[in-house]
Amino acid sequence: MSLPLYRQDPEPTLATEGNRGLWYNRFFNRYTAEWTIPDTGKTQWVSENAGIIGQREVLQTQALRQLALITALGGRGAVFETDWHFATGLGLPHPVENGLAWHHTLGIPYLAGSGVKGLVRAWVEVWDDTLNAEEKTRRIIRWFGDLQQAGQFRFFDALPVEPVMLTADVMTPHMDQWYEKGGKIGESGEDLHRRIPADWHNPVPVPFLVVQKAKLLVGIAPRRPEFAGELPQVFAALKQALDGLGAGAKTAAGYGRMVDDAGATVSLREKAEQVREREADRNRSPQQRALRALQRRFETDRERGVKEAGGELIGQTNQWLKEGLTWPKPDREELAVLAETIFGYVGWGNNAKKRERKDKIAALRASTTPTPG
Repeated sequence: MSLPLYRQDPEPTLATEGNRGLWYNRFFNRYTAEWTIPDTGKTQWVSENAGIIGQREVLQTQALRQLALITALGGRGAVFETDWHFATGLGLPHPVENGLAWHHTLGIPYLAGSGVKGLVRAWVEVWDDTLNAEEKTRRIIRWFGDLQQAGQFRFFDALPVEPVMLTADVMTPHMDQWYEKGGKIGESGEDLHRRIPADWHNPVPVPFLVVQKAKLLVGIAPRRPEFAGELPQVFAALKQALDGLGAGAKTAAGYGRMVDDAGATVSLREKAEQVREREADRNRSPQQRALRALQRRFETDRERGVKEAGGELIGQTNQWLKEGLTWPKPDREELAVLAETIFGYVGWGNNAKKRERKDKIAALRASTTPTPG
């Protein structure tokens, strides 16, 4: 029989920027020669895969793309930070007995959109005491759909926006045979004493990986524009569910609670706006790009309360006014408006300069006015 990949020479290793999820799920190498797994092997594997994982730039890029998609669909995205441990995908098969839901390409733990949807639905169905039974039924069908129709909202995968801290955790079930064979408790057999739930059983440590610290982008969007009116209510239910119920596994033990991180959300939206601005710049004429740069410089001075603008800002505005009549028509009008705003704030200068500058602005406006007839 040929040896498995991880028994070949040289033995494979995980690269610095490798996919941790692929490594954790497919390259487990703690088997003995008899193809058994000692408890120490499980513990070692879990501990060795703990730590900070994920590439910051890759995660930021993916988060910005997802936020752009959510926004384009008329939805809303927000960053939530884990309050304590977060476990997702523990029921997935793995040699250590507890799996973890890893994103296939990013190689980091995440919460699938179906999990986000199920969490919000559970909140509405069981915990929302502002609705009576009939109102809950209507809302569930409307928001989440049924066999006849799709729900009015799309729920996106919750993805980390920055590297994630993983830590080794352990559960210690005391009555494993009762959980496995409790239905056969009435049958005789040598293992009957193990099937009976009692305090003489020894704990069985089971190691597993959990997310200790993470910030995840969670997004919801209406399936059609006319459904957007209820989006604030859906998002409010999401916040209450994450804070009150928690997401993922072991929520009864306090895992999975998340709180809205307003600062991280604002920061992500600002970066998304910068990306959109850069993308828009690529399609602008050189004159439009120059106007945008001039406007940003002026807005910065105004935000700082600088009344006496530097000579660079005034000099650049004068330069564009001299060249403005050679610009495309839409850009001439925009230049006239911006120049008037700038000089209206910093001052027009002495009478001669004021007259000269106003004449140039008037000429720009006149050149964009359609000729009668």
